[in-house]
Amino acid sequence: MHLEFYAQEVHYAEALGGDIIQVSFQEYPDPEVDYNKSDFQLPPSVKRIFFSANYEFPPCATHVDWCDGEEEDGGELIKEIELTNRSLKMTLKNNYSFNVSFKTDDITFQKIKCFLTG
Repeated sequence: MHLEFYAQEVHYAEALGGDIIQVSFQEYPDPEVDYNKSDFQLPPSVKRIFFSANYEFPPCATHVDWCDGEEEDGGELIKEIELTNRSLKMTLKNNYSFNVSFKTDDITFQKIKCFLTG
């Protein structure tokens, strides 16, 4: 499987002082989050990639979940990753590949880069 899209929403979040980290790249903003876009209509299919790690209980690995716009899957580990300030290219251990274009602020990008590429 190969998934390619432009992420209008890029999100980085930490909990428990950084012990839990979540990163998401999503084709369209989440309709349940107030983005002051009350007229925003979510299309029926939303492509997304979601990364998560819980450092509270070692050993820890970064898990990847995704939706191709119709079906959700996940639980895979990263085999290869290339991250720039405008794109994410990744191959998982099961050989699924992803190519995501995006735009985000420098602070969010640096946090994502540190998390995904160490």
